[in-house]
Amino acid sequence: MKIVFILTFIFSSLFATSSVEDITIGKFDFVIIKKSYDVYDSKGKLMQLYREKRNKNLLFSLRLTLKDATGDCASKGLQEGAYVVDKKSITLYSHWHRRGKAYLEPYGARIQKYEVQPDGVLKQVYSAVYIESARKNHALDEGMKYLFETPKNDEEKKSLESYVKEIERVYKAKFVYGEAKDKLFKEVKRALKKKIKDVWRKK
Repeated sequence: MKIVFILTFIFSSLFATSSVEDITIGKFDFVIIKKSYDVYDSKGKLMQLYREKRNKNLLFSLRLTLKDATGDCASKGLQEGAYVVDKKSITLYSHWHRRGKAYLEPYGARIQKYEVQPDGVLKQVYSAVYIESARKNHALDEGMKYLFETPKNDEEKKSLESYVKEIERVYKAKFVYGEAKDKLFKEVKRALKKKIKDVWRKK
């Protein structure tokens, strides 16, 4: 039974479940579980999406950090997230920023869109990400500085390419620049503002 599975999952976890929501994408039933956490110097909320199978078991599909604050009071790495579900897809929005002297925390934005396939699997059909892995003058990766200045030779170009590939691997999205980057930030901030408005409407 789905309820038994969820309860087992909850009590076997260090997280405290805030809510459970049933949704439909395409012709398939999914369950969204939102869990709050407070571990060491990190506090926030995580969303996990599961597909409900015919035997009522739940199959993990994806996760999204809805909010996170890591660090001490004066210096924190912050993350915000939102999601939008429509008839055939779910789109995830993420924004990373910093407070105080959190120089080694990331800054950036990401969009990931997944469409449900005939077998019920969610496939990524669109993605965009821009990430500065640290504050400009504190980057540990040499390649990051070429986000701010044009590479002058093949070695510098390879350094930037290596940085971009690593960001794409870690964040599972296509790195964007220029106008595409500006559009990305606008869309992410719009989604986060809508999320806040929706929360206030429900109160």
